[in-house]
Amino acid sequence: MPVYDRDSVPERVGRGTLDPELAAWLPTGPVLGADESVAEARRSHHVLGEFPLPVIGSVEHLVLDGPHGSLPVRVHIPSEPAGSPCGALVYIHGGGFTVGTLDEFELPMRLLAETAGVKTYAVDYRRAPEFKFPTQIDENEHVVRWLFDHADEQGVDPAKIALGGDSAGGNMTCVVALRLRDENGPRLALQVPLFPEAAFPADTLAASENRSGLYLESNGIFQMVRNLVKNTDDVRQPYVTPLNAESHADLPPTILVTNGFDPLRDVGHAYARKLAAAGNELTYVHHPDLTHGFPQFSQVSSACHAATLELGRMIGQHIG
Repeated sequence: MPVYDRDSVPERVGRGTLDPELAAWLPTGPVLGADESVAEARRSHHVLGEFPLPVIGSVEHLVLDGPHGSLPVRVHIPSEPAGSPCGALVYIHGGGFTVGTLDEFELPMRLLAETAGVKTYAVDYRRAPEFKFPTQIDENEHVVRWLFDHADEQGVDPAKIALGGDSAGGNMTCVVALRLRDENGPRLALQVPLFPEAAFPADTLAASENRSGLYLESNGIFQMVRNLVKNTDDVRQPYVTPLNAESHADLPPTILVTNGFDPLRDVGHAYARKLAAAGNELTYVHHPDLTHGFPQFSQVSSACHAATLELGRMIGQHIG
């Protein structure tokens, strides 16, 4: 598992050997971006919420008064918080803006909270296509600002609030961090975009060589984007494709993760290089043997489990 800082990000990253446990499980699991209806895709992903769960300190359920109505947030509290008040990670789940539930991300949330020793706040934002851009951005930014405003009553250190997410959630992590910077909003202690959709990957090598059979289908991304945006939306604007921001300076310290067998590998790597070139503090992690979505697969692959725990330790080093 190569780990780089801002001065050592390589010019390119690629594939190694696919983890054999993942290779054996993938044909039996759900597919993100499959040629199926939205309803079918959502049903097929329910299996990811049926894995056995590790014990943590406790789980709380909040309902915030969000910008588009009631906004559920699930809070995971570690059995041994690293500090008092403790750090917190607001988490935006992936799923192509279209699928994904808090139950389906319960396993990685518990692993990250317990390993990092911080609270995680998983956001049940409204999904596309029923709700179009920028509904999801508005809701996730609202939770971040709410937590800063209510840090004392939540037992959270406002100097240790991070934002993270995977895939579409990684995209929204980058976007919300950009918006907070542009709006002179509260300062995040850390952003954690995991294999983010920093731009549309259609013409990248990663999207070509990882186009099918590795959980995320490359061509399915076209439909995900179509679900998210309206015909009048400019998909090159940076709050849709954050790689296109005019400046990537003055962003929070970042842990950014990519995977060798992932259509989003190259756009995530490109975003890491943008952050590094702009002088931001960066930890860039590349897993040459893993696929998109690996934290959700921690019960079927020891390599995925180890990678998720290592991510939790890195988060804990920053905000624990």
